[in-house]
Amino acid sequence: MNLPFYSADDVRSVVSMSDAIESMRTAFTALSDGSAIVPNRINLPMEDQNALHLSMPAYIKDGKYNSIKLVNVHFDNPQIGLPLINGVILVMDAVEGSPLALVEGKSVTSLRTGAGSGLATDLLAKTDSKNAVIFGSGAQAKTQIEAIRSVRNLESIKVIGRSKEKTLEFCNSFDETVQPGEMNNLKNADIICTATTSERPLFDFDDISHGVHINAVGAHKSDTRELGTKLVQEGKVYIDQLSSSKNEAGDIIIPINEGKYDWGQIQGELGDLILGKLQGRSSDQDITIFNSIGNAVQDLVIAEMVMEKKSK
Repeated sequence: MNLPFYSADDVRSVVSMSDAIESMRTAFTALSDGSAIVPNRINLPMEDQNALHLSMPAYIKDGKYNSIKLVNVHFDNPQIGLPLINGVILVMDAVEGSPLALVEGKSVTSLRTGAGSGLATDLLAKTDSKNAVIFGSGAQAKTQIEAIRSVRNLESIKVIGRSKEKTLEFCNSFDETVQPGEMNNLKNADIICTATTSERPLFDFDDISHGVHINAVGAHKSDTRELGTKLVQEGKVYIDQLSSSKNEAGDIIIPINEGKYDWGQIQGELGDLILGKLQGRSSDQDITIFNSIGNAVQDLVIAEMVMEKKSK
């Protein structure tokens, strides 16, 4: 068997960020209306390597393809100049069952994670948002910036990273709108994106202002988080999928385990917001939060676009 392999360049040559954001409507709607078949992902800890492996299958009923993404997350890699995430997506023919292609997984992960935040920002952030703060300076942070710029006309994007040198280098890959930031920039932020491997809250409730929209996409283990308890308590929280969040969304699980929050307090799934079953932002004072651990159906819809466009 000699399957075609679609590289990161192949992915980005045929899937724009705008296309990816629109495909997230399909993905999240399918999650919430029950047409997506997505078992909770297998999370294989490799503690001796400070790493974990994720296996993530997905299918949408009556679809042409099904897929499984295989990912390794090695938390020490960024410190030695290697990618945090490596992976591959196997795409199969859902009708006949045959394997069709392999798609480079890291690029799809970054693209679909950014696109999910882009969609959430479009649905929940103030329409006149001008200032953003990004935590992180890696591949995920890059697509967060690309995505939120696709849906809001931003004048300033401040980036906060662990290394000043790496943060400056990261910012220099963009135009002058993107600059290194400081914690005091949070008070003026209309949008905050967190795309880190932090195990502890990155900022406190008192650091932000009312009206901000937050995309929290970095934490995907039950015992790690980027957001503090009070922030979750005070915000209107939307998630990608309830069942998977109950297993892995440390930003929510930790406050619940502290006895300070409850699953009944979340607003619900982003797909239900798209379907009109939930209320979104009701005032400029609302603090809205999209807490995403990522979902295999997001990978599937991106891989499907790659398959359809590259096969022509």
